[in-house]
Amino acid sequence: MTNSLFEMSGKTVLVTGAGGGIGAAITGAFLESGATVVATDANKDALERTLATIEGGDRVLALSMDVTSEADIGRVMDTVAERFGRIDVLVNNAGIKSGEKLLSGDTSKIEKTMEINSGAVLLCSKLVVNRFMKDGGGRIVNIGSSLSSQGAVFNYQAGGADYCYSKAVVHDLTKLLAYECAPLGINVNGVAPGIIDTPMHGRPREETEARHAGRIPLARVGTPEDVAGLAVFLATPAATYITGQIVHVNGGMLMNG
Repeated sequence: MTNSLFEMSGKTVLVTGAGGGIGAAITGAFLESGATVVATDANKDALERTLATIEGGDRVLALSMDVTSEADIGRVMDTVAERFGRIDVLVNNAGIKSGEKLLSGDTSKIEKTMEINSGAVLLCSKLVVNRFMKDGGGRIVNIGSSLSSQGAVFNYQAGGADYCYSKAVVHDLTKLLAYECAPLGINVNGVAPGIIDTPMHGRPREETEARHAGRIPLARVGTPEDVAGLAVFLATPAATYITGQIVHVNGGMLMNG
């Protein structure tokens, strides 16, 4: 018998950035939990290649979506409304890696990083809440960054300063949205991954392990699956009384919550 605290059958989940490592793992984990998943990514080819490795059947729908375009998000929501009639969970996972310094970096690159990594979190959340959640509640899970959100101390190990800035904004935005969404019955939380072995990380796992594992108490870098389970948990009935939290998944590398 399935434990109702962790039951996701009958729920519709929208995942952004589902063509990448963490997004693909989150998509697969929600499908395993029984949910229907609308998997979106700006790169439709990458998305379809990724989903070909995930068993989902008619419970997964792949759609291209530009998370910075209100019109494109609206197009996807129209499709979801027609096919499923609801969005119960939004996972704001889409993001890009960048290595710009704030004082001397390329302004256009910094603005693009902020638009995709943090601005899109607000845009997607606002549109989904207003159309699907404001009357019936729901869950929003934002993917931040454990080390990058600490700013200058880690910004040359966990991305450029602009990337760190964008993820710190995601963390504060999560708390602000949680406060505004609470009266609507919507829980908003953040997942903050540490050093995770994904294609976006940009180097072989062995090299990453050699560089960082010695400073991680659990003695290894993370996998996308390490992140995916928490994202699903925050969407289940088991997490009903959790909101406005940033939960770190970093093997103990950072222990200040």
